[in-house]
Amino acid sequence: MKILRTLFIWILISVALQFGVYALLNFQIEKVMRPASSEPITTKLKTTIPGADLNKVQISYDKDYLAYSENGTLKVFNLKKKKVVFESRTPKDNTLGVLTYQWLQDRDTLIYFYADKNSNSGSTQTTELYSLELSNSDEETAPDNRLNQTVKFPAGGKIEELVISTTTNLMYFTVKKGSTEQLMEINVNKNVTTLNKQGETIDAMAASDLHGTLYIDSKVGAIQNIIAFDAGKRKIISRNNYDRILDIRAGKVYIGEVKNNELVKIKSITDRTVMSESPSLKTEWQGAISFDNARALVGSKGQVVVYDNKTASIITAGQLKEVKLEGDQNYISDDGAEIIQLSSQGTSTLVELKPLKP
Repeated sequence: MKILRTLFIWILISVALQFGVYALLNFQIEKVMRPASSEPITTKLKTTIPGADLNKVQISYDKDYLAYSENGTLKVFNLKKKKVVFESRTPKDNTLGVLTYQWLQDRDTLIYFYADKNSNSGSTQTTELYSLELSNSDEETAPDNRLNQTVKFPAGGKIEELVISTTTNLMYFTVKKGSTEQLMEINVNKNVTTLNKQGETIDAMAASDLHGTLYIDSKVGAIQNIIAFDAGKRKIISRNNYDRILDIRAGKVYIGEVKNNELVKIKSITDRTVMSESPSLKTEWQGAISFDNARALVGSKGQVVVYDNKTASIITAGQLKEVKLEGDQNYISDDGAEIIQLSSQGTSTLVELKPLKP
């Protein structure tokens, strides 16, 4: 009996240990699959970048790297080490060079397109898609500049819009030449598909990071709709000619109603796996904000940020507040948390980072 009792006790201990291990594994898997929400990364710093003509400025996910275009060349500046760590090939002959670029939202990787040359026929151009992966900004490791694939574009075509769904590995972009425009998709298998109808133009677009669904401002003649590409099917989300897609964040699609160059209403719908035609739109805010030459994004806390070069209008839970911007050029990070302020200093540019707070 004593032996059996001892054996029974050890069996109980073994089972308890197994449950403990399983619980720990489940907890770790849950952390990976559903990471805890955290505050967006912000920083304060000032640094000087050589060069006086910086354009299309974008800051990386962790606010350590700044990408910009200077005289047609893409450059990446390490803000901690205060030096340029990458430059694209300089355009020459009939080369267009870098057409566009975009940081991924969840890591320090920059995606960019480089138009190398026209084909022999002269009707198409060879465009290369690269991913530039950067190491920790404290390290001296050189960026990994990787050619992913080549794509054929109409000769002289330029990319106007680029959005990336990181979790689904879907990339959408528009190529415009003259009055014609193509909406293209690249999937995880590197297949390239044209999505738009003949004669259709796209003013703006946003991609769901949860489902990969693409939402576009579609215009055919005088008809303007917001369209969702859902599992290969086109679905009309809004038939209101004044509605414009703003952004997508945390399972919510934000739509702005724009009249006479003013944003007068912000509406939303849930970003679902399967979208329905003409869903009911929920009004989030009403008022009047200048939308002339303005950019719009939705921050990591659900705040809508509309800004031009002088003012940032921030709408949080239906309340509007404004922040005056002080640089010669001003940009706001995609997470809505950081101001990137550029001021000319002769042949150099002073860059100042600071949190965006209403």
